[in-house]
Amino acid sequence: MSLRRGCRVLGLVLFGMGLSHCKGDPDVGDAGVDAGVPPIQTVLRDAYLLDVDARQQWLVAMKSNGGGTVVQDLATGATRRIAPTAASGRFTSDGNALVLTFPSQEGLSTAWLWRPGDAEASVMGTRIWGRVAVKEGATPYVAFVERTADGGADLSRVFPPECDGRACQVETVAQVEAGLATEPVLLAGERFLWTTLDTRGWAFDTELGMLAEAGGDPAYSLHISPSGNRFARLTPERHVQVYDTRTQALLWEVAAPQGNGSVTRAAFFDDDTFLIGTSTPSYPPPPEQNSYSCTSQGCTWMGSTVCEPRTVRGGTVISCAALDCFGNRCTMVYRLMRRPGEEFSSVGELIERAPAVSDDLTSAVWMTYALRDSSSGPRNLRWNRASRSLTFPAGTDMTVFDFVPGEQRFVFVNPIAGADGGVEKVLSVWDGETVEGVGVVEGRPSHPLTRAHPPAIYLNDTQRQSDGGATSPVIRRFAL
Repeated sequence: MSLRRGCRVLGLVLFGMGLSHCKGDPDVGDAGVDAGVPPIQTVLRDAYLLDVDARQQWLVAMKSNGGGTVVQDLATGATRRIAPTAASGRFTSDGNALVLTFPSQEGLSTAWLWRPGDAEASVMGTRIWGRVAVKEGATPYVAFVERTADGGADLSRVFPPECDGRACQVETVAQVEAGLATEPVLLAGERFLWTTLDTRGWAFDTELGMLAEAGGDPAYSLHISPSGNRFARLTPERHVQVYDTRTQALLWEVAAPQGNGSVTRAAFFDDDTFLIGTSTPSYPPPPEQNSYSCTSQGCTWMGSTVCEPRTVRGGTVISCAALDCFGNRCTMVYRLMRRPGEEFSSVGELIERAPAVSDDLTSAVWMTYALRDSSSGPRNLRWNRASRSLTFPAGTDMTVFDFVPGEQRFVFVNPIAGADGGVEKVLSVWDGETVEGVGVVEGRPSHPLTRAHPPAIYLNDTQRQSDGGATSPVIRRFAL
């Protein structure tokens, strides 16, 4: 069944609402598309997508045939190998550097840095312990902890201009206790580079070049704010102690409401707000859950719910889930908030996956289902600003589940049933009123990356050989 035919039958078979139009078949230009750029492109064959920079100038991929890691100039299509095989790759937000990593033996990793114009990626380290952290914005750098030959560990950083296409100048900031089993966790803020191990933490002041251990009692749990400018200790008595990273001074201390339950969740939402969750055993189950939002003015009850901060492309939201029971009947209620008390979307059914959130933090799309339909019943795509929901069969592929960056348009894979009984997976865009088909996804999509200016999505797909034999991996770009 062709995509064109799928577009014609969609309104009859699935939703009762038609596609506004379809953009065309792969590698064929269509009206309204930028000159010379077809709406659907096979960008690279025999490769797996790692990343695309924000300006869509470069794509990095891992070759499937042992050909290492390659970059492609998206303007010309020129492709070249820059490093051995990497398992992950990430461009900085300005696109001026690419960080590659590959796990090696003993739980350690190798990391490279590549800059546009370099013939090859530069090695940053070969015995990196834990994940690397990338400092964005002014004076960007890459930080990591590397095991040393004598059994120690160094906290180090690399500035992209100090890489020459072969190796990088590595600045050792401090020695880290290497005897602990827990991997170090790094956070690179605008001023402070944090390293945490269990309940201990060290902040390197990049302006003063000084390292200081987090104050407070190290027996208490340690939490770092998203900016790195604050840290908190949570005592067994539920006292939240918030400190200033620069001065180590205690800024405020408040006590969360006491009760029989234990603290199960604790995290900063922003520099001034700390979230706490408690769980109290009850019979019959489930246990009673409560969440609190704490500031310098005290702690406020957020409800009998589980609430946690969630980072999305547009910022940070609070995601809450509660079991609402009346007699023997219970239902799940999910809520999203911009900050404590500012709810912008909710649903009262079970959800198939985490919702997609628009960049302006005003709306969300959920895939929901009723408890009675948990195994094979229909799924409903719900959007708080849409005129109606969309209905799908169970098992619908939800790998692609995102907003077009900066827009109130949602992109997903739409299973379109045809009169001949076949099903095509059509990448589609929904604006809350109409669904627009973009193109057919031939295999099982993976690692989707949405980009803006112009709006597009890149993903891993598969393509069957011309003789009808085995499939091979391909990277496709769909104009949105």
